[in-house]
Amino acid sequence: MPLRRLDLFGAERALADWRSGHPRPLVDLSHLQYFDPYGLLMLVLEGRRCGEAGGYLRLLQPEDPKARRDLQRSGVLRLLDERTWTDAPLWARGGDVPLLAVVRTESEEAVTGLADELAALLRTRFPFGERSTHLLSSAMLELMQNVPQHANPNGASFDPFGLCALQELEDHVHLVVADKGIGLLGSLRRNTRHRELDHAGALEAVLVEGASRFDRPGRGGALRRIRQLVLRDDGEFFVRTGRGAFYQREVEWTVGRVVPYPGVQVSVRLPRRLFTDVSRR
Repeated sequence: MPLRRLDLFGAERALADWRSGHPRPLVDLSHLQYFDPYGLLMLVLEGRRCGEAGGYLRLLQPEDPKARRDLQRSGVLRLLDERTWTDAPLWARGGDVPLLAVVRTESEEAVTGLADELAALLRTRFPFGERSTHLLSSAMLELMQNVPQHANPNGASFDPFGLCALQELEDHVHLVVADKGIGLLGSLRRNTRHRELDHAGALEAVLVEGASRFDRPGRGGALRRIRQLVLRDDGEFFVRTGRGAFYQREVEWTVGRVVPYPGVQVSVRLPRRLFTDVSRR
């Protein structure tokens, strides 16, 4: 079915179709009107998974000229490279689109530099939003560090292919960090205390209790800290891993079952006014 919105909820609905067509799913974006960083990164991860399984995405690009232009100019689809058959070139140069920065989180040594680059970009855009920029920069650093630390702790041959995207829109700033590694449950089960958990239990243990695969106090807990920071500033927080998903907006939170998918995918949305309101300096 054609996707009109490739955002968090649109991508979640599409995952069942992508899964049934793996490793050569048809991704029909011909009717696309809107996309966000979460939807794009899930598309990239799916393309990488298909390529590793000997297949490729079959991608129909938007018929709407603006949607096609914005999708191509985002540059994100370059990460799909040879893992995609498409009815049009995957990317184009130039043009004014909302801030959308995407980086690979390939090694722990490089994470700090990547986070600093994105933080500098935020400070250039929002010189009066130092407190909020620091909040988002800290979230970026901790989430990006989680990929090399937890997505493949055994050093296996597969590539968790961690990605981080940051987008500025009219009413919010959107941070997404995603990988296709072993997931929260796979990481927690390396600690004998957590071997009886399921996917939903792993989410609650990490986000509510601050659990991690480490025994030493002070290790882990990054996702719980970020959740608390986001909620303090009226943000929105979503984490999915394996068969479980955690969604929180304001004070309400839910844990539910979703289409199985490897790794951990995190979406953080903060109101843009936090970065532009001088009174919040």
